[in-house]
Amino acid sequence: MVLDTWEQTISSSDLTVPFTTRRQEQLIHGMADRDLVKAALQAWASTYPRRVTKYQRWSTSLPETVELIMDAERDPEDWPFISTYSFPDGHTKDDAIPRVDRLFIDMDVPDTGEYRSGREAEDAWIRDMSRLLVRVRKVASFLLNSESPDCWQAVLSGHKGIHLDLVFPAVSPNNGDFNQFRNGMGSYAGSITEYLRDATNMSDLDEYVDVSSADLGRMRRVPNTIHLGATKSFGEDRFCVPVTLAELSRIKPADYINLTRSRRPVTSSMRATPNEKAGEVLTQRIRSAAMGNARARSGGSTVDRARVEAYEANQNDRIGPDDLAFVMSDRPCVLAFVERDDAFSHRSASHLMEMKAVTEMMRKDVPIETMMDFFGRADGFQEEYTRERIEQYISRDYNPVSCEKIWQQADRFCLGSDCQIWQDEQVEQ
Repeated sequence: MVLDTWEQTISSSDLTVPFTTRRQEQLIHGMADRDLVKAALQAWASTYPRRVTKYQRWSTSLPETVELIMDAERDPEDWPFISTYSFPDGHTKDDAIPRVDRLFIDMDVPDTGEYRSGREAEDAWIRDMSRLLVRVRKVASFLLNSESPDCWQAVLSGHKGIHLDLVFPAVSPNNGDFNQFRNGMGSYAGSITEYLRDATNMSDLDEYVDVSSADLGRMRRVPNTIHLGATKSFGEDRFCVPVTLAELSRIKPADYINLTRSRRPVTSSMRATPNEKAGEVLTQRIRSAAMGNARARSGGSTVDRARVEAYEANQNDRIGPDDLAFVMSDRPCVLAFVERDDAFSHRSASHLMEMKAVTEMMRKDVPIETMMDFFGRADGFQEEYTRERIEQYISRDYNPVSCEKIWQQADRFCLGSDCQIWQDEQVEQ
């Protein structure tokens, strides 16, 4: 009863920061952290078995999952993550079809955003988040006024992202094979993003949206758990928290900060009513999807297959892995990147350097498979993730990341005096 009263008040308020925080603290007082985590799991991950934490441990029940998540949430070597789907017939790595009952959409600051972790970059965070939240408010307002707003769930990641879930009745695995499910999910994900883009009249929405569950095995952060990366960046605890569409429809950076400072009760408006129509549409997409290898087709809304195919048609097939030392000799930092044992250990800096490597090779028409062979030499290489990134950058026709950007935001990967570009810059200064 108390939760319902609080929820109604929030819905009719202007989401002012002091009010929301005070009411939230009154509700949370006396509630154990694990109870709030348990409630979030019940609303976002109610069926089992699932993979849990960064190490993807198997969990067969809610109590077991709560324990694993609570143990992992403040461990800097682990993450309080859970698989988007449950796996009643085995894991997707063995081509088993999971229980597909939702589509997980991640709205985030684009890769080209200026924010990087650290208190000194808080003003950059505000600028990037302001641009993101303008788009989030439009999407949330549209969904709130749609025919079935209650089939959507919303979460603030705690750092710089917003997660949306479209929930529908579980699709029977009898509707297709594993590859049809992946292809069908990829097709459906693309149509959802296109629909939201057209409905909100935001031509650049694709840059802020990543459909992250089309590969069927994706992990996600558990709502009501601490976000250690954001906590370190901002010098105070920050949490991944559930929100309502109403809150999301008018959220601003200050609200994002306040809402993510503590765990939140899961109210009835944060739960979802499965959308029968969405389930039917997805089922038809799966049934009509192509069979066969789906890896290259399952990138979701951020991959434009026509652009990828055009790139492949024009790529220089004479460039193989052994030719990269010559082809990329004017960008020695790219060649050195994959030789480092910490290439993928520096979060945003590693991500930016990876983007530079890909976009520089795109400039030279390096074949996608040659790029994959190149990155395959690096410690921490993840084949599916890297292929998806390459195809995303090709889809968006990105220009090469500038050296200035690397100097400012990923300087640990700059070779300094071993690079002619760096030497020339010192002379010009």
